[in-house]
Amino acid sequence: MTHIKRLTLSLLGLAMLVGLAMTFNVTQYLGAHPWWSGKVIWIGIPIGTLLSLLAWGLHVARLPRLIGFGAFTILSFSLAHIGKSRFAASYAEDMFAGQMWYFGWVATCAFCAATLISIFWPTRQKH
Repeated sequence: MTHIKRLTLSLLGLAMLVGLAMTFNVTQYLGAHPWWSGKVIWIGIPIGTLLSLLAWGLHVARLPRLIGFGAFTILSFSLAHIGKSRFAASYAEDMFAGQMWYFGWVATCAFCAATLISIFWPTRQKH
């Protein structure tokens, strides 16, 4: 499969998964606030695309990209969950916890997009 086909396949697969996530409110179901559960997806997708493009441009191999982006996805989801818990416990008074919750979800969507793109993104060979 050529590089162009793999790039197109990865971006089309990401677009399809974004559409499904938006249709079924996956981020809200997993703990994002209903007011901005869709916005974090639209903010995170371009960031994740740029991150995967940067990793590809720096000749990072596929396995380290997948492990790294996957680990950062789990870490950012954990931070978002902690932020949500602290924000709710403070009766919406802890502004730092609210920012952890929001930006944790942006980072989760960004790293998830980078992981999904890296699955099909072609590897650049070093010669």
